[in-house]
Amino acid sequence: MASMATGISARTLDSEAARHFKGTPEERMRAALEGGELALRLYLATQSPGTSLEEARRRLQRAAHAGRRYSQSNDGP
Repeated sequence: MASMATGISARTLDSEAARHFKGTPEERMRAALEGGELALRLYLATQSPGTSLEEARRRLQRAAHAGRRYSQSNDGP
């Protein structure tokens, strides 16, 4: 069955995904978490000496959410 949005068969999508995503879901999740930890430590290295890992994490979290506006669409009835 072809994807309506792309016109690509599910088999083609599966084989394409298999080329890029190796290992079990648990292994892929572990690799993603390790990559995030590495990125956090690299960011920490750019901060002033004495900045804690937790402070760097909070700064990154604030930066990720900066400029976002509250949406009432998730408030429910």
